[in-house]
Amino acid sequence: MFDFHEKRKIRSMLYSKPVIALLFLATGLLLMSAYNRYEAAAETKHRLDTRQAELNALSDRAEVLEAKVRYLEDERGVEEELRSRFDVAKEGEEVVVIVDDRPATNANLETTTLPEKPSFFARLKFW
Repeated sequence: MFDFHEKRKIRSMLYSKPVIALLFLATGLLLMSAYNRYEAAAETKHRLDTRQAELNALSDRAEVLEAKVRYLEDERGVEEELRSRFDVAKEGEEVVVIVDDRPATNANLETTTLPEKPSFFARLKFW
């Protein structure tokens, strides 16, 4: 067992200013490291949320495209798509074009003219 003087000597060394300063420095470095890890975790979570939203949008788009592929695999779907994009007809079909011979009326485009304000000199004539 240590005697009283040896314990006192060790205690005075442990509680000295350089050892306390070293302990504060080590504590500060540990706190900085923990804060940096917290920031990295928060950034990673943000990236994960962003990527999850992109994944959801892409999966929705994939579903739409798969539905369109299923639609175009059918003969009727191909025919409708061709008819909507191009002016085509099957053999034996006839195309009817309706032409309106009546002249176009521009009832909405008619302009009304406002009466002109008499100039200053024209007003003087009436005096």
